[in-house]
Amino acid sequence: MKKYKNKGSLLLSVAICALLVLACKKTLQPQVLSELTPQNFYQSAGDANAALITLYTPFTSNWGSTDPGSSGGTWFAALYNADARTYLSHSMINTDEIENTDQDPVTGPLNDFTWGPDTWSGTNEPNYYKISYVAKATDIISAINASSAVPANVKTAYIAQAQVLRAWLMWVLYDFYGPLNVKTNEATLSDTAETPRLSDTAYVNQMINDLTTAMPNLAPSYNNDANNWGRVSQGVANMLLLKIYMKKKEWAQAQAQAQTIINMDVYSLVTTPLIAGQTAYQSIFNTSANPEIIYAAPANLTSPNFWPQVVLPPDYASAPGLANEASGWDNEFMPWAFYDKYDPADQRLSTILTSYTNTSGVIRNRANGMPGACPLKYTNLTPNNEATSQDVVIFRYADVLLSMAEAINEQSGPANAYQYINPVRERAGVSDLSGLTQTTMRQAILDERGRELYAEGFRRQDLLRNGSYISTAMALGKAAAQPYDTLFPIPEAVILQGHGIIAQNPGYGN
Repeated sequence: MKKYKNKGSLLLSVAICALLVLACKKTLQPQVLSELTPQNFYQSAGDANAALITLYTPFTSNWGSTDPGSSGGTWFAALYNADARTYLSHSMINTDEIENTDQDPVTGPLNDFTWGPDTWSGTNEPNYYKISYVAKATDIISAINASSAVPANVKTAYIAQAQVLRAWLMWVLYDFYGPLNVKTNEATLSDTAETPRLSDTAYVNQMINDLTTAMPNLAPSYNNDANNWGRVSQGVANMLLLKIYMKKKEWAQAQAQAQTIINMDVYSLVTTPLIAGQTAYQSIFNTSANPEIIYAAPANLTSPNFWPQVVLPPDYASAPGLANEASGWDNEFMPWAFYDKYDPADQRLSTILTSYTNTSGVIRNRANGMPGACPLKYTNLTPNNEATSQDVVIFRYADVLLSMAEAINEQSGPANAYQYINPVRERAGVSDLSGLTQTTMRQAILDERGRELYAEGFRRQDLLRNGSYISTAMALGKAAAQPYDTLFPIPEAVILQGHGIIAQNPGYGN
């Protein structure tokens, strides 16, 4: 198989910058912790903030950074970068939503469901090794709490953010691997002995405890606070709780959690365009910190949003309404079968490219060589550049409404669910749903989530919750897909190092 693609000299220079610059704005700019000595570290709120900011590193669009806490200082991609190795792409490529035909060592097994315990390691498996950041979060929580130089109100605010980030890291790991042997007890941080994986109950309770404990000490949101945009808030903590309850199919708790976010009266569905000449849906992804966004990874040209480049073809020259963006890499596209799930009048299609003029002046489209649509999502592109500075949207209010509809339908059928799914459809310019059974509403919600949340990293979760992840893979011709592929394997190196203490996920041996 071929080696991982070289994305070009500009990308290399951007990636080098990304190693040095954290993708956060203003007060979230990084400080080099190695310059702080034992004599001056945590001697001020600034020192505590410097430590806290390191925990935000995985939640950026950064192409990668060196993690000194794991694997000998190995370079890892951030969770929400467009690279195929990341949490974002791993949550889409193995579904019906996004296809990537590369057969390199990372993407090939992901496409074909041929992964195993020894398939990915080191920089090719950056997601599992974020477990080190859980320990880092525990250490920082302890250190901030122990500092006598940090004002009490600052302590509580920073510790709350660290708790949310720890829970978020645990959620990412849980989503892919199930419960792991994370370090959340400061008293045992320095222990080197391997420990067993936590029980599912203990692991989930730890996430919930972190989020609920942090909640009172968080700001409701930062949508109107440009200096702190990029920090986690009550909105983020509530959203993570919603994700946990939805994954566990604890429908009553999920409904209550969605209602909590609605009752915050902070977020709302954007129903009129925020940018002239765009649809309301399109403008959401081109307007930072708008009322629909609960959290986005702040992006700039040193830690950019590469998603458009991943989906634009290598021979791209121009398309109506788009800037003359640099030719793309064409790693990923939306299969036509998924594209056909949209009503032709659906305004969400304004963010999906189905035709373009190539560098030879030829118009390419479905009938002329395009293997699938280009799911751009972000359309305010920077002319002749391989990156865009549009924030990478991670959580937004439309997801809350669709989750509420699903939680209600699973408990009592569709009667009270329409009021939450139909506003999302109305914003898209398609007709309201009515007259459905619980079963047909279940499918309608899955389809609506696919159309609304495409390329936002939720399709794998949605198919798993729906019970159709493996059957969808089989229908797509992924003959190697097995029932146990609902979790990824623990890397073989971790199992060997654990000497039998760390259990492998079922189906992958031990």
